[in-house]
Amino acid sequence: MDFKVIRRSLISFFFALLWCGLASNAAASTNLLNSELIDLNFTQGIGDDLYVLMSQKAKHVSDVEIVKQNKMVRRTIFVDPNKDWRDVDWKDPFAPKVYILEPKDAQTQPADVTIILEQDVAPQTSSADSYEELIDPFAPKDEAPDLSDPFEGYNRFMFGFNEGFYEHLMEPVARGYRDVVHEDIRMVISNIFDNALAPVKLISSFLQGDLDKTGRVIGRTIINTTFGLGGMFDVAEEGFGLEDVNEDIDQALGYYGVPNGPYIMLPLLGPTTMRGLIGTAGGSFLSPTFHFAPGVEVGAGITVSEKINDASFILDDKKQLEESTVDEYESMKDFYNQYRYGLVNE
Repeated sequence: MDFKVIRRSLISFFFALLWCGLASNAAASTNLLNSELIDLNFTQGIGDDLYVLMSQKAKHVSDVEIVKQNKMVRRTIFVDPNKDWRDVDWKDPFAPKVYILEPKDAQTQPADVTIILEQDVAPQTSSADSYEELIDPFAPKDEAPDLSDPFEGYNRFMFGFNEGFYEHLMEPVARGYRDVVHEDIRMVISNIFDNALAPVKLISSFLQGDLDKTGRVIGRTIINTTFGLGGMFDVAEEGFGLEDVNEDIDQALGYYGVPNGPYIMLPLLGPTTMRGLIGTAGGSFLSPTFHFAPGVEVGAGITVSEKINDASFILDDKKQLEESTVDEYESMKDFYNQYRYGLVNE
């Protein structure tokens, strides 16, 4: 075969291949151009919550966005509109959950997120119940009315004087007396002084019309004076069950509605009121010491002995009271007021 003919055939075959390649590229470019001019608007669902979103004029693969969407369900929570926000106690989110029931017509769908609203509404209480809760359970049932104290300046001065006398003289003597004299002997002395007050107790009980106390005073005086050796032993209570009676003229005056009057601090004798001062003066005329003592000095000595004997029983209690109170004067006044109020109204 001629060499020129072969060369011409190869060149023709090469140009034929080149022409086919150019035609294919032109067709591909035309299709790409047409696809760029076409608006794409569709959403392909993948699974339940995964969506592939394509923009309307996506030109490149980078414009395709894959978005994970959570379907949120809007729920209607019914809360009592009459409740005040102060009546609602919002609980710890980690506490046991309390779900609120929804009405049947509520349109809900399963969702990934659940909103739970909890409220703990305190029960409604009446004003009377609220007031009772504020009352101190340890307070006395019958509270004594406040004592008027118009002489507070003098009373505080005299209280300081009495406390100094007690601290420097009465307490050392009473403490030494307690250390030397046995408690049984001191109790015998106390019983003698108590039995000597029988006339005062009898008159006070009789004036109040209390027949029970009147009979007990008479019976105790007879039994303790005879079988108790002049009142040294309380045979009436231990052997016959007749309890002691604590009565004086001040209680009789209070029974008939005589007011307390102002609070007064007496030298060495301690706290009292105007009504108590009158009762003490009236009771002194009924005391055997007033009628049978040889003289004023003897009567005063007997009274001092009684006070020392009584103080020997309360030394530790008074010390504890002094250490536990802020204003000892006010504590003493309140204690005296409550104590005397209880005796008058028993």
